[in-house]
Amino acid sequence: MPLVSVDQKKQIKTANDILDVVSSYIPVASAGKDYKAVCPFHNDTRPSLQVSRTYQNFRCWSCDAKGDVFDFVMKFDKVEFGEALRMLADRAGIKLDTAASPQDEARSRLIRVMKWAEQKYQECLLDDPLAETARGYLGERRLSGPTVREFGLGFAPVAGDWLVRQAERADVPFGVLKEVGLIAERDEGRGFYDRFRDRVMFPIRDVRKQTVGFGGRILPSSPYAARGPKYYNSAETPLFHKSELIYGLDLARHPGSEAGFLAVVEGYTDVMMAHQCGVRNVVATMGTALTGTHVAQLRRYAPKVVLVYDADAGGMGGVDRALELFVSQDVELAVASLPDGLDPCDLLVQPTGVDVFRERLRTAEDALEFKLNQMLAKEPTATVDGARRVVDAVLSIMALAPPVPSQAGQVRQQLIVTRIAHRLGLRQETVWARLTELKAERRRAERTQPARADAPTVVHAGPAARPRMVTAEERLERQLLEILLAEPVLVGQAKPHIPLEAIQHTGLRRVLGEMYRLHDTGVTPDMDAVRVQLIDRPDLVDAAVRLQEVGRHAKDRPDLLTKIVGRFSAQPAEAEKRAVKEALASGSTDEEATLDLLRRIQGGRK
Repeated sequence: MPLVSVDQKKQIKTANDILDVVSSYIPVASAGKDYKAVCPFHNDTRPSLQVSRTYQNFRCWSCDAKGDVFDFVMKFDKVEFGEALRMLADRAGIKLDTAASPQDEARSRLIRVMKWAEQKYQECLLDDPLAETARGYLGERRLSGPTVREFGLGFAPVAGDWLVRQAERADVPFGVLKEVGLIAERDEGRGFYDRFRDRVMFPIRDVRKQTVGFGGRILPSSPYAARGPKYYNSAETPLFHKSELIYGLDLARHPGSEAGFLAVVEGYTDVMMAHQCGVRNVVATMGTALTGTHVAQLRRYAPKVVLVYDADAGGMGGVDRALELFVSQDVELAVASLPDGLDPCDLLVQPTGVDVFRERLRTAEDALEFKLNQMLAKEPTATVDGARRVVDAVLSIMALAPPVPSQAGQVRQQLIVTRIAHRLGLRQETVWARLTELKAERRRAERTQPARADAPTVVHAGPAARPRMVTAEERLERQLLEILLAEPVLVGQAKPHIPLEAIQHTGLRRVLGEMYRLHDTGVTPDMDAVRVQLIDRPDLVDAAVRLQEVGRHAKDRPDLLTKIVGRFSAQPAEAEKRAVKEALASGSTDEEATLDLLRRIQGGRK
């Protein structure tokens, strides 16, 4: 993101009163000195969101969403801090005085070229006689003009240098076009050629609606149709990473939040037709299987993901992949099958297709139930071997999933095992034993084989498999940060007595270190300033907000700080006492050493 000064960030926050901003998104009502609203971050049935003009913050007393005006915009619009900063600056009419990093400048240059190319492709599709066949193809697919414009569709003519000539006339650098994968260099340096020819161009956008790549669909009548793939995506570039992008997410994320789920289909036109028909919580992966990275992105906007398959594809590996993700990810995954082998686009254009599509999404089965029903339809469970094959089919997929460290994940596994045992009439202990065997077999196989390239990415809350006990030292460190974040003017009193090295928790040490550095440069180390310093660690920003909230409820904070400083000062002596007691308890010292240790623990008394 652009490197914005602390002063300008404060200026933007001051210019955006939190009540004015929140009320521009949702209805707000007065409630004494504060204001209340129905919380938009969970299924709220009564006004649980409190907005404070005094503290310029918000908090939901039901789902515990909290923070300042930047946090509200980030959560509501599902954007990162840098984008929220830009949005609020635009709202207040403030021009960002930024010192962009070299990486930001390079990315901006690539984005500008992609926007230029999108515009050229779209102008060609809409107005150029060269695109007459392409316009006819889209008409056959029943895609309307407004839909084509909303998704930014374009056309790359059959000529091998059409875009090269457009760039030459507009003085667009060939090197940048090559870097974003739209043109390539001919052999022996004989100029450049277009990588997309005779294709309908689908801009691929990130969640900020910036075009980062293209998908090209060859026209059925093209002379190149038999020589290349039907769909051809941009090559991997600094902007475009196929395995991370989700088509249509920029348009579907808010409808998905409202509906409570996002539906994942297989094709670009499937997404477009769903949106055209009013089912706007639909997205697609970029021709790849759903991965843990995709699920983590989708989970930001909705708690549930529905995978849509036609009747033939629904029984294939995609369902197994879904079940593996269901086991390892904190998300509800379901599977919807479409009738008669139709894809969503073909179904939706039928007279009752929209109603059927909505109903299939509404009644989608969770991934485990779908797999069990699939296997039970194939295998007779009346026999021992039949039941074993059903159990192994499901448990083998569970065994492929990486270890689940969170308590919620472990509860999910327990529920899965319980359901399998119940459906097949087996004891839970038997199912657990077989799962343990399969996991052991997987570990043995991993020792002799390379890791799977498509192993799901799991976002863990922490490295420990079990909840870690909070030590007395860490509780003290948290109390220190609670006081200082709630009353930053006290940082100057704490710094001479509590060195950074005294803080054992690495995250808390980073927060305190930034507060000390701000104080040394003459900047008040409040939450606004700390947030700018921690732009690379949104997790620490969230933790700091929670600590500040606790500290604000503490009374007599200066007195509490004095006591905390005293406890930090006593830590070395307490550590020595513990060491002495351990040495005495071990019985490993001689008589003279024992007397010396006793003198030390008693402060020198005989």
